[in-house]
Amino acid sequence: MKPDISVIMSVYNGETYLREAIESVIGQTFRNWELIIINDCSTDSTGEILAEFASRDERIKVHPNEVNLRLPTSLNKAISLSNGKYIARMDADDICLSNRFEKQYKFMEENPDVALSSCRFLTVKNGVYASGGVGGRCDFNALRAMLLVTNPILHPGVIAKADVMKKFNYDTTLTCTEDLELWTRMVMENQKIEIQRECLLIYRLHDKQITSTTLERQHTEVLKIQKKYYGSLLQEMDEEMQDFYISGIYFKEKMDINKFIKYAKWLKSVTHKSFDKNTINYALVEILAEYKRCGASNTDIVKAMLTFNPCFLAKEIIRRKSAARKDMEKCIRVAQERSLKQVGGTNEFPIFEKR
Repeated sequence: MKPDISVIMSVYNGETYLREAIESVIGQTFRNWELIIINDCSTDSTGEILAEFASRDERIKVHPNEVNLRLPTSLNKAISLSNGKYIARMDADDICLSNRFEKQYKFMEENPDVALSSCRFLTVKNGVYASGGVGGRCDFNALRAMLLVTNPILHPGVIAKADVMKKFNYDTTLTCTEDLELWTRMVMENQKIEIQRECLLIYRLHDKQITSTTLERQHTEVLKIQKKYYGSLLQEMDEEMQDFYISGIYFKEKMDINKFIKYAKWLKSVTHKSFDKNTINYALVEILAEYKRCGASNTDIVKAMLTFNPCFLAKEIIRRKSAARKDMEKCIRVAQERSLKQVGGTNEFPIFEKR
């Protein structure tokens, strides 16, 4: 029987968490899937682990690379081998909640205009769990605007139409931002992207991740991607704006509230024909929220907020509090099901640990 969902994974030396990741796929309530795993020349016990699982479950199909191809090329290989109506991403260190594919399949079937969707999630690092992405908007217009300032789509939580993924594929010239490039290219081609407001994945944070080892390369690749995205939908930034965009907007390493205000005014001045004004304001407020979480002073946050329409701010604060509460309730239910206890955090970002 042809699978409904092809789950694609590439792994390189993933022995530490690989068993738990694969077991979370096997344990899905949704049964009609295939798991295509590309072993990208691992030198640890990854090969033995994969062989063991493939011998136990015929839905698991392992394909070793003869040379190390890196993630984008390996994922494209998995896509080419897939047989499902939908393609779902999975990393070798994350954990699918048991109803992930059931919920995501239903969402895609009920929203045939959506080409790709992701989900809400919990993060885990050193045994401590936290809610991720709560309170944010999930609709296409908001995500289209958010892509101007950040990457709002959780890559390992994605499910997409197989024909769309086979048409677009990943850019193999990139080494650590292939997901951002794909999302922006899809949006530029009018493919609808949304986030399903369900907590369906546990996303593992650890020191070996690409995101914490290749920052300089990320800077270069993100700027290259965003030049195309801005150039297609708006207009390109000048060099001074580009420098602040990378350090102060996308990566938030050098937060400067005066430069943020200048950037926000510029962005609102050039987006009026391509984006709804309130949607752009929403994306900018999300960056301010990140500034706050990264330690920006209340004085600076208030100074920036004074540049926004007060009616918009009031409505957005009410919307965000309501959405965050609902998202948090779902995260807490997931935590309770996994025997986690809440140990702190804020209303928007509860923290849990194993009981």
